[in-house]
Amino acid sequence: MLNKLKHRFPNSLFNKKDAQDITEYFWFEDSFGDTLGIPRSEISADEIRLLRLLFDSPALQRPNTSTTYTTWNDFLFGSIASQPLTNWANVRFTYFNLAHADFSHDHFEEAILSFLPSDSILIWENETAGILIESDIDEFLPTQELLAISSTLESDFYVKIRIYAGRFHPVDVDLHQHLNQERKCFKLALMYLSDLKVSDLSDIIPFALMNDCTESDKTWYINELLGKTRQDPELIKTVKTYIESNSNASSAAKQLYIHRNSLQYRIDKFADKTGLDVRNFRHALAAYLLLIMISEKG
Repeated sequence: MLNKLKHRFPNSLFNKKDAQDITEYFWFEDSFGDTLGIPRSEISADEIRLLRLLFDSPALQRPNTSTTYTTWNDFLFGSIASQPLTNWANVRFTYFNLAHADFSHDHFEEAILSFLPSDSILIWENETAGILIESDIDEFLPTQELLAISSTLESDFYVKIRIYAGRFHPVDVDLHQHLNQERKCFKLALMYLSDLKVSDLSDIIPFALMNDCTESDKTWYINELLGKTRQDPELIKTVKTYIESNSNASSAAKQLYIHRNSLQYRIDKFADKTGLDVRNFRHALAAYLLLIMISEKG
């Protein structure tokens, strides 16, 4: 069976001694004790989930006992929000909440970190909540794979998991502000989006605006999602017209006096720059509310 997997993943290794860094591989062990390591960059969360049903995953001993862990723990939960000492230029916080704590935290930590780049860190806030810290130095985990990962962990540990995926931010003096804002967002997701296992900023915008949203909060939402697209009035007008046309591309293109293909190109461009695909209802709603806010701000 492992030989067939080797054929499917030709860059796999049978021996851990052949790997420069064993944590860069996802390892599987058959009933005979033979192992195969598949490069993390070449296997999806769904494939990992399937293979974990067929094979054991040997422990890799990834303890969070380093100076890096201590530094980040102090930054997240210390009384003084000092900037963490790290060589990472950008980081992403991914927040998770568990329905109960009736499981081995060590096994859960090992399992969830096995999906992430080898330098990722998990810090527990309490017995049922924690934060994953991930850099963009290596191939980082796409947000869309978090749903498959959460399903795998739920089936393995018999616990309901809620996840909020933050965005990458520079490690600078503003990082703690981003952390606090994302914590607010996760609380809103837990409160209003019980149907979503994995949520992000685009999902909670309508609920955020309903809950005593300050001007500082609004500015953060706009900057996080719209970013530099605010400086592209043609793109902003195109997206706003498309949404106001009930997502009818032909109607919007006629109003803008452009070809339908040009409209689709601009919508794709907006999605690439903001992460908001306005062909999706939730994303369209979030985008429209933000566009209204920036028009009010002038």
